[in-house]
Amino acid sequence: MIKYEWYWMLPEQFRPDDAEPERIHALDALRQSWSLDHMLFSDIIMQSYWTTKRIQRQLYDDEKKLYPELSDKLLFKEIIMSRTISRIPMGLDISEEEVESVVDHIESIEELIEYIIKKEREDESPDPNQMRRKMNDKISSIMEEQNTPIKIKTDLFTRFRNCMKVLITYLKIK
Repeated sequence: MIKYEWYWMLPEQFRPDDAEPERIHALDALRQSWSLDHMLFSDIIMQSYWTTKRIQRQLYDDEKKLYPELSDKLLFKEIIMSRTISRIPMGLDISEEEVESVVDHIESIEELIEYIIKKEREDESPDPNQMRRKMNDKISSIMEEQNTPIKIKTDLFTRFRNCMKVLITYLKIK
């Protein structure tokens, strides 16, 4: 039985595989080294680039299975648009015209993921000592090899992500 609170706070599809306890222990050692409480650490994992990568890849795979007749370019456009402020509060600040222009130059899901992460970095609040980036890099290095397929209910996850962003914004203001 996993004893870390942060582990149970994560949606099941984003928990480290409990068959690999060394990954879970490494994450908790990271949490402790940063002196973070369990709730904040679970939020950081959910907002990590590792999570973003997994979600985008899963959305692409799911949409490709559901609509095999659609071109990759159209799928890329829909994935980016699903993350914009026109669709979700606190989403990426990019217009549909900009998305169309960007998608013309994206050739693979990996390029799409890189673009989304780049845009998220641009939209983030300042990170003068690079702590957010260091956290993202550490979490990603620990989690990257976890290839467990995820099943996402997009609407539910989007609501969860937006709630987390609002909560973190509120906490930053306080």
